[in-house]
Amino acid sequence: MSLAADARDAVRKRPFLLAALRAGVVNYSAAAEFLDIGEQEAVAAALRRFAADLPALEATSHDAVVTMRSGVGLVGEDLEEPDGEAVLSVSGVELAPSGPLTAIIADGNVDTQLLAEILTRLNAESVVVDAAGVAGDALLVVVPRRQGATALQIVEGAVDVAYR
Repeated sequence: MSLAADARDAVRKRPFLLAALRAGVVNYSAAAEFLDIGEQEAVAAALRRFAADLPALEATSHDAVVTMRSGVGLVGEDLEEPDGEAVLSVSGVELAPSGPLTAIIADGNVDTQLLAEILTRLNAESVVVDAAGVAGDALLVVVPRRQGATALQIVEGAVDVAYR
């Protein structure tokens, strides 16, 4: 592969750097040094050319209603015993309607890209995620009860403005 191809491949393996290139907020010399895949100036030049070919990051809004449901719990697979009908089930682990957790649900125009943005934002705020997923027109994030309000605000913010 060429140095340019190596640089593109290295960036694609680091989504944070790809997003920064698309946003136009990269110090190319520092990025080249971080990637450490060849001569720094040549890698920086390859990154500049790659960034010029990328679509700019755009803010998008999602038409979705966000709600919070406190008092849910994970059951199955050596977790708590079920208490009522499951809200969600994935590979033997169910989200039951009683327990110490909070579910944040977005219904509407949602997808896995929005979930990825939400998870990134939750991680940046040190919010623990116990479960998450997207199915059809519903997105779900399960967090500890004490972090429910923070998670709700983060999900609402991402639904209002997500970057793609």
